[in-house]
Amino acid sequence: MKNDDSGIGVVLDSFRLPVKEALQSAANLGLREVELSAATDEVDPAGLSRTGRRHLSRYVLDLGLRLSALGGDLGGTRFNDGAKLEQRLNRTRRIIELAAELHVPIVTTHLGRVDDEALRRGYVRQAIEYLAEVADRASIRVAFETGSADPQVVADLLGEVDCRELAACYDPASLLIDGLDPLAGVEPLADRIVIARARDAVAGAPGRPGHETPLGDGQLDLAEYLAALDQAGYRGVAFIRRTDAERPREEIADAKARIERLLRR
Repeated sequence: MKNDDSGIGVVLDSFRLPVKEALQSAANLGLREVELSAATDEVDPAGLSRTGRRHLSRYVLDLGLRLSALGGDLGGTRFNDGAKLEQRLNRTRRIIELAAELHVPIVTTHLGRVDDEALRRGYVRQAIEYLAEVADRASIRVAFETGSADPQVVADLLGEVDCRELAACYDPASLLIDGLDPLAGVEPLADRIVIARARDAVAGAPGRPGHETPLGDGQLDLAEYLAALDQAGYRGVAFIRRTDAERPREEIADAKARIERLLRR
């Protein structure tokens, strides 16, 4: 982990604002690194002209921000639906190519459910192999978000493909929600984590699904999590993410303050 508080980042859609307003909010809060979703209409590669791409890059720079990653999670069944697999892979390829054009080093995405049934169907492995080729050609890291699978399973899958551009985006909240230990998964993916979320949650129980919480209100031990990332050799920043905040800006600001206090110790 970077140990300076200026290195805290944010996933822009946490603000629930149009892109430019979200970028302004990040800059106003002193959040210098940002992840921008390229799976929405505003920044969809299919609709973003070359002029629009230049303007976006300039706007980010003028605000003193660094565009550290593009989000490519397409939602739904992700890469588990054979009928939609080709379309989703092609769309992800365009996001990776956009990242290369904008000089953004990482694209995050989500494999979807990775269980015995999904592995038997083979679509997940097919997606990984295809994205490995695209990532290698573009020299872009493709980071698969944790969640919907044990991190050891994801680590094993990535290890089966000879491509160092394949990586992990570590989200402790998604692991908690799925009933997994948010800290135990760091070690299996240690050499693959290129982006890490600062996100909290309460684990599910019989008859009660898990859910996201503001950072510090859930079951994540933030200090231990940051220490585990550091021990694993992660030298990036913690990217704050909120998906269902009631007061997004205030909750993001509070999360930033919590991380700053720990980094200053």
